[in-house]
Amino acid sequence: MKPSTTFSRFLPRRATAFALLTGAVIVACAVSVPPSGGPEDTSPPKVAATVPARDSSGVGVTSPIAITFSDDMTRARVERSVTVNPAITFDRVGWEGRTLVIHPGGELQRDTTYVVRVKPGYRDNHGVVSKASYEFAFATGASLDTARVEGKVQFKREPSGRAVVRCFRLPRPDDFDAAVARPDRETTSATDGTYRLRYLPANDARFVLFAFVDVNGNGLLDTPGEPFLAHPDTVLLSAAVPVVTAVDFAIIDPNEPAVVSGTVSNETGIDSVRASVLIVAVSDSTRAPLYGLCSEAGAFEFARVPVGAYVVRAFLDLRADSTCGTYVCPDSSAAPCLEPCAETPDTLRVEPGAAVTVPRLVLHRKESP
Repeated sequence: MKPSTTFSRFLPRRATAFALLTGAVIVACAVSVPPSGGPEDTSPPKVAATVPARDSSGVGVTSPIAITFSDDMTRARVERSVTVNPAITFDRVGWEGRTLVIHPGGELQRDTTYVVRVKPGYRDNHGVVSKASYEFAFATGASLDTARVEGKVQFKREPSGRAVVRCFRLPRPDDFDAAVARPDRETTSATDGTYRLRYLPANDARFVLFAFVDVNGNGLLDTPGEPFLAHPDTVLLSAAVPVVTAVDFAIIDPNEPAVVSGTVSNETGIDSVRASVLIVAVSDSTRAPLYGLCSEAGAFEFARVPVGAYVVRAFLDLRADSTCGTYVCPDSSAAPCLEPCAETPDTLRVEPGAAVTVPRLVLHRKESP
């Protein structure tokens, strides 16, 4: 694709206007001063035009990428807001008026669809910051890839509007690590947790998907502070199935508490009190047990159980001391009676964010000690 006359001045013959810096260039610019007079401009800057044009095909493999903004920009580090997938190196970066021009470090891949994203955070000379991202695609082949993958990201059981979702085309090397590898496509989730990876090939292409919660908003996975999750299933896109939906992620915080629930059957014939439940840590004697009362139907639920190993104990607290022990027998003041008590035979292991159901516990009347 031959560049338009408007942007022909951004081709490599102007390369001497840009300074090189180890494969990616940051151009020093004069300090921008907001214009004086007139009402203050409070509207955020936008992307007004691009080269290659949005959804264009037949783009030359030596084409630069030019992004024209609607306002005069604060130029420092704007190129850091620009990502290209599949990834390319930035050889020369410079400005012509309101237009940021990026020259790739080598030829683009042939017959490939590229997606360019301008992440939020760029600002104009008035200091107004854009909070919206902009995305456009172009193809070096005869047509644009149009397959897509959709789904939703949850974090701590709630929709996450701060997730980054990436996909990687297979095959990959044996030492492939999705946490550090460059993705073939990348997107961010909307406020309702939904995401859409677009412009994917549908030629029986297989992908693995990876998502993380971008806590600090820099678009990078920063471990160990940002939880992440690789989707367990490979996604296949074909001419027959070019769109795959409901590829969902439920990302767990390593410190996220679990929900533990279950039921207690009271077969003692004693109905003066409801059954009590204790969740006792096995390996940490300093951790106080969790205590609660069952409903009239015998159901219980603990919504914030820390990660660990536990024994769950149910009993009738006839002595009202929050533990399973003895009480004064109603027919004798001389000998105590044992409170009906039952506990899980096996240790209950609680993982982060899990929903654990305890096997039913049955209470029977016990003989006096």
